[in-house]
Amino acid sequence: MKTKNLWPLGVVGALSMASVIPANAQTRKVPRVIMTASDTVTMTVGEQIVLPYANVTRIITEDDDVARAFFQSGNALLEGSSPGSTTVEIYQNSGTPKVLTIQVTEAAANIPGTALIPISPEPLPLPESAAITPSRSPLTLSLDVAPAPGNASQAIYTITYGNPSQTPVTNAVIRFPLDDQVSLVSGSASAGARYDAALREVVWNLGLVPSGQVDQKLTLRVEPIERRPTTFKGMATIQDASGLAIASNEREYSTSTTPLLTVFAFPDRILAGKNGELLLDVKGSENQLTVARLAMLNVVQGRSKGLYYPASPTQRAEYAVMTLNGLNLRDLRDITQIKYVLGKRSTVNLSIRNAAGRTIANLVQNTTQDAGEHTEVWNGRSGSTYVPPGRYTYVCTAKDVRDGQVTTLRGNLNIVSQTPLNASGMPSFIDVKSSDWFASFLAVGEKQGLLRGFPDKTFRPRTTISRIEATAIVVRALGLEDLAKEWADKKVGFVDSEDIPKWGQPYVNVATTVAKTSNGKPIVRGTVDNRFLPEKELRRDEAALFVQRLIDRETTRRITVSGTMVPGTTVTINSRSVVADNEGRFAFSIDTNTAVPTTVAVIDSRDR
Repeated sequence: MKTKNLWPLGVVGALSMASVIPANAQTRKVPRVIMTASDTVTMTVGEQIVLPYANVTRIITEDDDVARAFFQSGNALLEGSSPGSTTVEIYQNSGTPKVLTIQVTEAAANIPGTALIPISPEPLPLPESAAITPSRSPLTLSLDVAPAPGNASQAIYTITYGNPSQTPVTNAVIRFPLDDQVSLVSGSASAGARYDAALREVVWNLGLVPSGQVDQKLTLRVEPIERRPTTFKGMATIQDASGLAIASNEREYSTSTTPLLTVFAFPDRILAGKNGELLLDVKGSENQLTVARLAMLNVVQGRSKGLYYPASPTQRAEYAVMTLNGLNLRDLRDITQIKYVLGKRSTVNLSIRNAAGRTIANLVQNTTQDAGEHTEVWNGRSGSTYVPPGRYTYVCTAKDVRDGQVTTLRGNLNIVSQTPLNASGMPSFIDVKSSDWFASFLAVGEKQGLLRGFPDKTFRPRTTISRIEATAIVVRALGLEDLAKEWADKKVGFVDSEDIPKWGQPYVNVATTVAKTSNGKPIVRGTVDNRFLPEKELRRDEAALFVQRLIDRETTRRITVSGTMVPGTTVTINSRSVVADNEGRFAFSIDTNTAVPTTVAVIDSRDR
């Protein structure tokens, strides 16, 4: 397993002191002392070597399955774990790290130095040429952590050091390496601190620590790099002129203390689906899901009972009505996202309940999830049917997997009826009668500038619409006709571009490039062999696909977001700070771009 392990000086070394582990408590192998370290060091599995470097502050092993690093009695040691090769970075007080290649081989029988002897409380003797001078520091060091006053998203570390001995200590240095998940709050470290950006550590050069001086305090603040619930650790070291470093205790801090921080619906109003007859002839077709969705939204209808005729050509009037019905949905959506943020790894349940309190949909059931943001999508269905319009409640419960703490939050969402297009009037086209079922729709489309007739003042409603004609209506529906005029002379690279009529070229240029859906793809697309086929008849299932992409266009929509958060929590949604009432409930309108992901930041700012 490839890992990078950081071993601060003193973490393991402290365990070898006589005051912690008696000399006769356990045994270990006698490390081999190497006089000088070349770029490559060879050792065997189970063998330990002492590195001849002074003032080592930390060691990073690239693969601790091959070799592991630790400190004992002031010495930097490596131990072979399994056959292989790895690299080791050795950091000292200053300068760039030394990089060694470690080759570990299988242990041969009777390897010298493997006899078990009691652990000595004293440092191992080194030859005079070795660089490490073992000693025992009289300094003391401890670490505490607490929420920073006024901002619990930050942690304030307090380092307490002292010299209870009767001998002054010189050249004392305290180091605090930052956890990878946090950064130093600028200007927060106690006076005299220096931040080493390369090593990501805060350094205090104390110099002289007089004898009898105890309970000296240093502080610094850190905050998570990512604005989400985070758990991180801290540990300090103090080193004196002897080169021996003493490690403090390790302290952990979490920016959240409750399993569930917030839950909200985005948006909190969706359209009610229509429970109608199934269109049997679209099952298994390429655009089955598209036709089924638009039928549920009452955007498209079958031509006869239970039949859509997906492969049949689309009539001009049919396509006009589909487009107008799609545009009539405006900002309302047919799905909602229920988002929730966990402060801890938890077992989660998320359900939808009706006004009577009965569960009609289970979105998450007894699922263990990590801390952070999670999203579930609901389309207004209970089983295989759409629920009726009304007010519904979503309930989210999270149980901390470690201590069993439970948090439950709930919020409301509304399912609203579709409002049919209020189509009225008569168009100017001479071939449309007031008795035609589509007459009032064509009147609306003509008034909005979406539909245009032929020079002879006809619309030819029952003739087949071509891909180029449908594309022109899409561009007008998007309000991009002025842009199309500017793009009239551009070419977008279709191999059959010469077949595109001059009047239609501007519409093709825009519809196949800048007019996009929320997933960033063009609303109108060519074939797999890069043809546009402008005069090809538009099939009814293809017409549904055009309209669906128009509905899902990249645009800014105003929606209402509502939910609940744990009182005292700070929540921002798309950079907007959320204001909640005394019970943690909130609701507000927000402009969202369908192509831009929603961003949520949550901080638990309650007192710990």
